[in-house]
Amino acid sequence: MTTKETIKVLVASVIAVVVTVGIARFSYTPMIPEMVEALGLSQSVIGLLATVNYAGYLTGALLITRISDIGLKVRLYQLGLVVAVVSTVLMGYTTNLWLWYPLRFISGLSTSAGMLLGAGLLMSWLIKNNQKSELGVFFSGIGLGIVLTAVLAELIRGQFTWDQQWVIYGLAALVLLIPVWRWMPDYRACAIPKTGSTGAGDERSRFIVMLQLAYFCAGVGYVVTATFLVAIAESMPELSGRGWLIWLIAGLAATPACWLWDVFTRRWGQWTALYLAYTLNSVSILMLIINTSMASVMLSAVIYGASFIGIVSMMLAMVGREFPENPSRPMSRLTFSYGIAQMLAPAVVGYLADVEGNYTNGLWLTLVVMALGVLVIHVARGVKRRGERGREPESAL
Repeated sequence: MTTKETIKVLVASVIAVVVTVGIARFSYTPMIPEMVEALGLSQSVIGLLATVNYAGYLTGALLITRISDIGLKVRLYQLGLVVAVVSTVLMGYTTNLWLWYPLRFISGLSTSAGMLLGAGLLMSWLIKNNQKSELGVFFSGIGLGIVLTAVLAELIRGQFTWDQQWVIYGLAALVLLIPVWRWMPDYRACAIPKTGSTGAGDERSRFIVMLQLAYFCAGVGYVVTATFLVAIAESMPELSGRGWLIWLIAGLAATPACWLWDVFTRRWGQWTALYLAYTLNSVSILMLIINTSMASVMLSAVIYGASFIGIVSMMLAMVGREFPENPSRPMSRLTFSYGIAQMLAPAVVGYLADVEGNYTNGLWLTLVVMALGVLVIHVARGVKRRGERGREPESAL
């Protein structure tokens, strides 16, 4: 396997994330004010469209846990790429809510295909071709997707109507699919035989459960900031109307961070890296509590973007290495826990904000959850070590 071929595979995988996550999912965020202004949509409709999209993502994650055939995974992955383009374009060709809902739902399904099936297939390819089993480069596509939608939104806003903007997003996705399709390897040749029972199955099971709990905590830290960071920025006179800028800053910080976390992990180990990423995510939340100046909010966005994407990348890569015979399945289990957090946390923090008139206690609650996440990570580390000791006698036979 040449370096050039490896680069092509990695680039294709990253662009696929940009299409299925950046465009199919995140383009909705800058489209909200355009659709509200042009069509007079209520906040309840806007919220429901977002909920339906995430329901599609969670449904996809749940379904992927049931799939083990790599041929089926490849077909669904390719279908997800096409659906990402089609569901985005069609949003601009109707104003019927009952058509929008299924379009946003299948868009969410395409996101799960691009993220989870894509990550699992790439991990299998890396292991099969004796490459470093790291996913930092892959998950940089999330940051790139945020940057792309933020920049594209500013370029087309005011020059095109809301429906034309949807079509432009879809056409951008279609163009990006060209290198993806040309450089995608034959993932079907990357199937890894099952290793069978090792006698440490109970420890492996406890390990994945601990990671699910830790990832749930990370999901709370991610979504609370993602939901309310822009609102805090918009409440500041100097950043009013520039919430997109804060989101852009977070995306710019996230894009190179995945690769940097991989470098850090090689030097200091995955557990130290996870402790640090959770801590930095907590610091970004704390900054929103103690200081809401423009400089503090912007720095919080940088730290937040760099830390949340690191947690995602390192956690999913970890379970992918632990379960190489079917990495998409444990990745989907973790993602489902992350998704449950994203459904529950904003409702709780939003309720506290309504009752108290500010986000302070909600952010403190989020900090407590993130601290719990660090504790669970430590427990998972202990479980992993016990599992490795339990396999040592067998490896000596």
